[in-house]
Amino acid sequence: MHELTIRLPIVCPECGVESLGKFSVAVVAESLITDKAVELRSSCHSVSWHASPSEREQIREYLASIALDRQAP
Repeated sequence: MHELTIRLPIVCPECGVESLGKFSVAVVAESLITDKAVELRSSCHSVSWHASPSEREQIREYLASIALDRQAP
């Protein structure tokens, strides 16, 4: 079975460049539900960090939009 993924904008804390990161929907959703850290990684500097509260909220909004799109007739 194919794993459902989501592409999220990631802003590098080193240089401020935005790129798209690819994440497993199941892993990200579980992290948000259980209040575990969501690890983000920049592609330009290979820096990793835990999503801030505002980044977590943005991720929640993206996941909600997926759920709404899937429920649309």
